[in-house]
Amino acid sequence: MVFGLSALEIIGILAVILLVLFVPVIVRRRIINSVNRSVSELENMVIKGQNILIKISSNKDKPLEDQEDAVKNFMEFFIIQPVGLDPGGIVRKLDKILEMSDENFKYMAEKLAPEADEEWKSNIIMTLKATLGINNVAKQVRHNLELFRKTGNLQLLLMLQMSLPLIMQIVKAQFEGVEAFSQGKPIGDGLGPLVLGMMMESEHPGELQEQGEMVIAKREYLGRKVIMARAKGPGARVGKVGKTINAIIDDEDINRIITVDAAAKLEGEETGIIAQGIGLVIGGPGVDRWEIEEKLVDQDLQLDAIIVKMSSEEAVSPLTRKIRDAAVKTIPVVENSILRSKEGSKVLLVGVGNSCGLPNTIQNPSSIKIKNENQEGKNGHIK
Repeated sequence: MVFGLSALEIIGILAVILLVLFVPVIVRRRIINSVNRSVSELENMVIKGQNILIKISSNKDKPLEDQEDAVKNFMEFFIIQPVGLDPGGIVRKLDKILEMSDENFKYMAEKLAPEADEEWKSNIIMTLKATLGINNVAKQVRHNLELFRKTGNLQLLLMLQMSLPLIMQIVKAQFEGVEAFSQGKPIGDGLGPLVLGMMMESEHPGELQEQGEMVIAKREYLGRKVIMARAKGPGARVGKVGKTINAIIDDEDINRIITVDAAAKLEGEETGIIAQGIGLVIGGPGVDRWEIEEKLVDQDLQLDAIIVKMSSEEAVSPLTRKIRDAAVKTIPVVENSILRSKEGSKVLLVGVGNSCGLPNTIQNPSSIKIKNENQEGKNGHIK
């Protein structure tokens, strides 16, 4: 016995001391390894996205310069928000910066695939944007990991570890979106253009008019004149919704505006739920909504919003059967909203969202390619 303690008691005390000393080290090492694996996975997605860009450009034509270097260099592209110290006019400044950003993406697509048609170039642009988004996330996660290694701040590491499951879930869906854009396949955010594409279907396709990156059709519906607008397909576009709507308002005596779009659902809600509300359901940085809302101040307009709920992951990943079926069920809801206007009135119907893989008019929604749910979770498997 030592100090009146038995051998068993001494062993127990030593075991406790060892646990106190080494368990935090083991736990920290396991957390670091877990974060390291996630960072490597994110960076591999970026590399795969870059390879996809190179492949889809190479399949179309011979580029003006080395594609690999061009794509890698573009991954450092960034946008600086306008100064907000004096908020007056900040939206117009942001709009101008976003327009210059779009021109930069178009220039890059032209360099990668100068002989490709405009529809394919739009797919390349959207693939570029999605890959750039994944790259920014990967760089930020890597930054926080290296900052922990530099400072030893365990709280920073724990915060990063707790956030990673949600980050990885969203980024993996975003990578599925990269593959969908590169193949010209629809995504969940195409809900608005999908609904409008079905409603635009007509025996007279020549009635469609193009305005920028939007297509417009005019139809009569039970005594109401309906003007329908959506992003032009089948290339990946979202269109200049704000400017297009304002131009139509200026040209036509509009009484009601109905916007149709996908919207994020809450956890516990089912995908495909259709909801109605008041206002403009337009995502993005808010420039389009601001432009329209400024016009509404002097106009006596009614605003209806119709959404189909889906998760953020479903919005950026390939279109599922449930969302496609919900789009079909949305049409009667839109028609009922149109009938809220008096006979003889003019209604502007806008399908908000990404038009990738969606032709301008859609006669048979079952012809739209959807995600293969039997292999859901495996990137790139679309039927």
